[in-house]
Amino acid sequence: MKAEIETRFAANLERVRHLVDVYQGAAAGPGRRPVETTDVLRAAVVFLHATLEDLLRSLLEWKLPLAAAPHLKDVPLAGKKPRSTFTLDDLAPFRGTSVDDLIARSVLENLERSNFNDPGEVEGVLERIGLPKVLLDPYRDKLGPMMKRRHWIVHRADRNTATGRGHHAARALQQETVDVWSEALEQFGAGVLAQL
Repeated sequence: MKAEIETRFAANLERVRHLVDVYQGAAAGPGRRPVETTDVLRAAVVFLHATLEDLLRSLLEWKLPLAAAPHLKDVPLAGKKPRSTFTLDDLAPFRGTSVDDLIARSVLENLERSNFNDPGEVEGVLERIGLPKVLLDPYRDKLGPMMKRRHWIVHRADRNTATGRGHHAARALQQETVDVWSEALEQFGAGVLAQL
């Protein structure tokens, strides 16, 4: 499983780099780039965040089914809503299924609805898979702003709230910023995977 996660993580980072390359090809000339051109960088930020979330979900899918009971307390039984109780009639459809398989299925189903939008949630994942949350510390000041910017892009179309002459409809975004965030994610992911 680790090799598969590493391969997909590297491939996703390469897709982000490809988007940055596309931006470079479109961003010729001096001055601030048009919003339509920097939209390629916005797409790169969204995909960069998706790369982080895919890494975290994959790690949880691999490690959480074998985790200690306290780490499973928020995972509902497959087919049930979070924090809901279940009775034997809810278990009946799983007759013949091992407890281990039911836990793994429940974890996987729960992860389909999961998202990770701030550094605290990333730390929570690290703890749930048995790693120290301090692994995030060197990258917090880069990944936190990347996550926040992705949220603004996705939920507010990266709208620029400043008005007046010289202000574009979308907030400015520099390739260098995306490069820094991408490098931080690559190093964070490599550091986490090296611990497993």
